[in-house]
Amino acid sequence: MFPAVILTITKMAKIDKPLYIAISLDIDPDANSAVEGRHDALSHPLKDGRVSIEACKMGLQKTFDLLNKYNIEATLFYEARTAQMLIEDGLDLPKLSERHEVSCHSLKHEDFLGKVSGLPMGKKSIEEVVVKAREILKKMFKREIKGFRAPYTRINQPVVKVLERLGFKYDSSETVSFGAEWVGNPFPLEAYDSGLMELALPCFYDTKGEKMSSYLWAVFEGRRDFGEYIDAVLRVKDMANGGLFIFSTHPWHLYVDCTGRPFSEKQARSNLQNLEQILSHLSQVHGTQIIRQDKYMEKWLVKQIPQSLQSDPVR
Repeated sequence: MFPAVILTITKMAKIDKPLYIAISLDIDPDANSAVEGRHDALSHPLKDGRVSIEACKMGLQKTFDLLNKYNIEATLFYEARTAQMLIEDGLDLPKLSERHEVSCHSLKHEDFLGKVSGLPMGKKSIEEVVVKAREILKKMFKREIKGFRAPYTRINQPVVKVLERLGFKYDSSETVSFGAEWVGNPFPLEAYDSGLMELALPCFYDTKGEKMSSYLWAVFEGRRDFGEYIDAVLRVKDMANGGLFIFSTHPWHLYVDCTGRPFSEKQARSNLQNLEQILSHLSQVHGTQIIRQDKYMEKWLVKQIPQSLQSDPVR
């Protein structure tokens, strides 16, 4: 379990810091979905039995351009299969990703819990998948892989125990509502009998009192306005100073919807404009700082060390 002293400090200390914002990308196949009777995901239309990355490739290139334009370092959750396919298709992912954090998003977007496949995976199978995915990413990007986000953001105790045993520094799959009980700080996954730290995705309420997710898919499908995401940051930034507000998106969602239907050229241009508006506005919000998730964890962990231990020499 996580040391009690850190939990106490987390609850008692109010960090007088900006609201930190992370931009994360789930880089996986176009319009992918779990499939009954198999662990890995396929792209829609599922009847074709194929995995497509055309929209992912286009969307990822455009997203990298925007991140560079606004000098934003992001966290990239790569599905290992997709990363391999993108490189085979001519993208220099190590070069494009060099200023960003590289994290793991499974091997083939497995349905670990079997919610759709009907085939829940045991610890041994989960570990084999995660080990293989991490090794592919480590070899490809020549760096340590510290973070994990589960496909479909679904975890259970076997998944968490595997991540903990393999030495991951954090998971980022849970969704938690901002409020008095949680203001964006990391927390140990005690519900799964684990000290693995969670950087949770926030959910929150819009001005009409309707629940919102920090995933940006709704704005790309015309169900939300980009300004609603900025408003959410403005509402929580004073309450959650020192906390982390994670936005996430799928690069493919700029060009196709969840069923694999291509957006019109007009809609695709609008989606790019909305993404740029979000990144541009977030980079200008007073009292906030955009940060990679691994760098946030480093900052947060330093804050958990009592000041006396930070200043005293090691004896």
